[in-house]
Amino acid sequence: MSFITIKQNFIVPGAILLVLVLCFFKKRGLAFIIATAAFVGLNDFISHNFIKEFVARDRPCHTLPDFQHITNCSNSFSFPSNHASNLFTAATVTGLCFRKFAFIAYTCALLVGYSRVYLGVHYPSDVVGGALCGIVMGMLGYLFYKKIHKLLKA
Repeated sequence: MSFITIKQNFIVPGAILLVLVLCFFKKRGLAFIIATAAFVGLNDFISHNFIKEFVARDRPCHTLPDFQHITNCSNSFSFPSNHASNLFTAATVTGLCFRKFAFIAYTCALLVGYSRVYLGVHYPSDVVGGALCGIVMGMLGYLFYKKIHKLLKA
């Protein structure tokens, strides 16, 4: 679970996926990458800087005295899980743009969300809240993708 939750472990596989998307899907792939990057970034900014600060819920690894967490516990607030929110944003855009890959994308998002609870850095409701935020942002990201794809085809 520690491996799954560390973002840096996915830089190389992510870069390879980006190259493959561009090679196989050309303009459609470029529109997908732009929309996904823009909306994951926007989602991360909103979730971290506004929602977390407004809700201000402490993480379980800070509030449960007998809890033995397995990984480092961040000093940021707990709700929503940005890991879950960002990955559900990406999974939703992926699922709407490339339906064949929806199962894989959502499975990855679910695994990361589960890892956050397993490691004691989030409550289950943090992951569910993050997933819901991510799905909404992913739907907006898909609308943005359609506009970019239309511009690139012209």
